[in-house]
Amino acid sequence: MSHKWAQLAKLATLAFDREVSKLSELKEAESKLASQREKLEGMNAQALEDFAGPHPAHWTNGDFLWQAWVAQNAKAIGIEQARLRVLAEMHKPELKKAFGRKTVMENLARRKTQ
Repeated sequence: MSHKWAQLAKLATLAFDREVSKLSELKEAESKLASQREKLEGMNAQALEDFAGPHPAHWTNGDFLWQAWVAQNAKAIGIEQARLRVLAEMHKPELKKAFGRKTVMENLARRKTQ
């Protein structure tokens, strides 16, 4: 009988690990977006510095087009980051439930083997 409890504990641990990996994937994707946002901000700062004086791009409204492009990309990154954060928050109850099951099964398996 104690062997079955150990198997159940192992199954609960696997389920918990799966939930942790799902959350890790979401956090990793959010981290990539944050680095993209930082890169975009750096590019924008450099462009603003370059556009500070007379620049050939001014003749074709390039500075305006650049700012529109930056704003559009920053908005898209922000929306995707928000979506990933919501998914992570929605996933937390499942993670807590899996952790609770894992803990209970490990405690029961430990008790049955003693």
